[in-house]
Amino acid sequence: MKPNLEDMQVFLAVVEARSFTLAADRLERTKSAVSQAVTRLESDIGTRLLYRSTRSLSLTEAGSEFYAHCQEIKDIYNSALAGLKNNSDKLAGSLSVTAPHALCESVIVPAIIRLAEQYPQLKIRLLANDSPMDLIESQVDLAIRVGNLELQSAKVAKIGLLGESLYASPQLIEKQSGTPEDLTELQNWTHIANDWQGTPLKYEFKNGVQVKVRPNVRCNSLHDIMQLTEAGLGVAQLPDIAARKRVDNGALCPIAPVAAAPIHYMHLFSKRPPAKVQKFIKAIKTQLKFLANN
Repeated sequence: MKPNLEDMQVFLAVVEARSFTLAADRLERTKSAVSQAVTRLESDIGTRLLYRSTRSLSLTEAGSEFYAHCQEIKDIYNSALAGLKNNSDKLAGSLSVTAPHALCESVIVPAIIRLAEQYPQLKIRLLANDSPMDLIESQVDLAIRVGNLELQSAKVAKIGLLGESLYASPQLIEKQSGTPEDLTELQNWTHIANDWQGTPLKYEFKNGVQVKVRPNVRCNSLHDIMQLTEAGLGVAQLPDIAARKRVDNGALCPIAPVAAAPIHYMHLFSKRPPAKVQKFIKAIKTQLKFLANN
């Protein structure tokens, strides 16, 4: 039979302690269990490894050679564990992140830039996706999600809020004779919706008013939705942080804010995530705080 790796570790402990009793104490086992492990190892190998007496023990010629190989295996094992720990604690290797399009331009990309400048040896992969993703199958370290999440097996924590509002082009607002005071009048306007929004499209405003409409245009790209909105094709519900630049340059006008949605991060690490994941989460929080204050 092939020797058992655990029995080999027991043999190492006995040789290094020069005593079955001391080895049993260090391994937190009984002396009998330690003796049986060494005996089983000798049986599996088919040769004696130790000379035993009531007062001392010593290595046979075969035992001395086998001990050297066991020590090499132990060193390789410890080196492998140390390498894994170092890779998890330092900002190196690869980091894979997925996030919805609504957050990429204003939050995720700036966070990536900040991290890449500080840690150029870190390789970062971004998957922009509004749909749920299998983190294991897609080999994703960290997922950023917007909205209330269903029960998850992953570790989930809230890191902020995403404010959204209805926006339209100045031309469309002028065509409709200005922004309506009664928001229910928006039922008579044209609308643009993202694919993830349901049908009919339902707007929930902060004052409790709800408006249901049927969109004229649907699209699965936030960037394209904003371009269609700028072109005057309809009203769209957009993230405030994504629409800010277009509001500043006069391409879009806010009509009314809608309820804010929570932003969560999620990962599958059983305990604390690696340092690179923690740093990226911190960079996202910093960017969200910056946007909230500016």
